[in-house]
Amino acid sequence: MPPRTVLAAATAALGLLAACSTAHGVVADLADEPEAIVFADFEDGDVKSGYPDIGHNECCSSSVQVAGFGRDSDASVRHELRQGDPPQAGGMRAESDAMRVPEARYGLGDTRYYAFSVYLPSTWEHDDRSGDIVFQWHNAPSPAEPCETRKAPSAFLQVHPHDGGEWRLRLNSDPNPCTTPETIDKLHLGLGPIALGEWTDFVFRFDWAYDDSGVVEVWQRTGADPDWAHTHWEGPNTYNDAHDSGYIKWGLYKPGWNGGASSGVDKRAVFHDNIALGTTCGSVMPPGWDPPCEAVPALSAAAAVPEPPAVRARRRR
Repeated sequence: MPPRTVLAAATAALGLLAACSTAHGVVADLADEPEAIVFADFEDGDVKSGYPDIGHNECCSSSVQVAGFGRDSDASVRHELRQGDPPQAGGMRAESDAMRVPEARYGLGDTRYYAFSVYLPSTWEHDDRSGDIVFQWHNAPSPAEPCETRKAPSAFLQVHPHDGGEWRLRLNSDPNPCTTPETIDKLHLGLGPIALGEWTDFVFRFDWAYDDSGVVEVWQRTGADPDWAHTHWEGPNTYNDAHDSGYIKWGLYKPGWNGGASSGVDKRAVFHDNIALGTTCGSVMPPGWDPPCEAVPALSAAAAVPEPPAVRARRRR
């Protein structure tokens, strides 16, 4: 199936804006917002940030730690991965996850908002051999489908070496109840250049669907450019699975090191802060932040231009 990148016509976008305003209210009414389902800021000095069921893929004491600085606070979580570390969960990773937090699960038909901030050190060297995955919306194999021994994530955010470093969002989808590697439709959305040594803030909206009713919206900004950039994409973004089969992961996964492979770098560290998920945009905002989703611009009908191997969705500031 060829990638389908569709932007809403102006009338549809105005409807989206109205729905967003209805769902979230205005900034002055944020006190009426529901609380986030998960909000991890690590200010308690613990890598679980008050959620005892948060899990970790870690081999060593250096894999997952609380760092002494944050996005706008005194703490964040640091994940470190070294070439030659023992594999975890079948791959080269140092990650945390909400797999065993039932209320954090997502599934078909859900609308969920996710927010987090990511910091890549100024000493980060982009690896021409492979990218690094720093956030995943993962899916568990379906027990009802014996062919599904493992499952690729529905989506992941990748640090890609293209053009000096670029954020990329990978989307995987499949309308078949039984998913195999051959039946997955894959799409990359290019989200723009990476600023090293700066916190990058992300807000994602997913309308989870395996057909054309799916929606992905991304708002992002860096300390060097405080204006939010907006990306809008419509189309399949997950699998035909039972409800509540999805969960989130954050940290470092480097598939290019799987199987003992090496590359031009031998160590990685990434920092995450203010990891949140909820049912509205306002619910996932750190205290004092204005939700960027309130100011969704009207979009005119237009097709994004493919730029292999990434697809550029339309982005607005």
